[in-house]
Amino acid sequence: MASAALRVLGVDPGSATTGYGVIERRGRWVECVDCGTIPGGDGPLPDRLNTVYDGLNGVIRAHRPNLVAIENAFLGKNVRTLAVMSQTRGVLVLAARRAELPVLEYTPREVKQSVVGNGNASKPQIAYMVGSLLTLAVDGLPADATDALAVAICHLNRDGGRKASSREGS
Repeated sequence: MASAALRVLGVDPGSATTGYGVIERRGRWVECVDCGTIPGGDGPLPDRLNTVYDGLNGVIRAHRPNLVAIENAFLGKNVRTLAVMSQTRGVLVLAARRAELPVLEYTPREVKQSVVGNGNASKPQIAYMVGSLLTLAVDGLPADATDALAVAICHLNRDGGRKASSREGS
């Protein structure tokens, strides 16, 4: 009997651009369904947040994931950037919860460790492993999109592909 497909939407929140990656696992086979970026735009912050919210809603409607895996905000030196990132992350979590999807959170270190085997991996190393694991040509893909695919892969690796877990976040 074939196991049911599990579709994971990975999200890499950004202050200017948010990456997304949809992967699907059927049994032991994992493939990339779609990936890309959601630009925040140039207007005032409330308008940019609305654009990101609408963009993620569109991805959710188009691909109907079972859950959303999102990278936690990093701790940066720039307080303003961290504040914008936190607000962006908030609207992304809201979009997922409004669609009644579980939201699971992973730190950048967890993602790197899970995908590359090194919690200090570089972006090129992450992109290379994402391409290898998904049999996907990553040349030309935005780094935000490959990072989002890495977050989705991390969920499959860390939680064994369960639809929800004790890692379900805020």
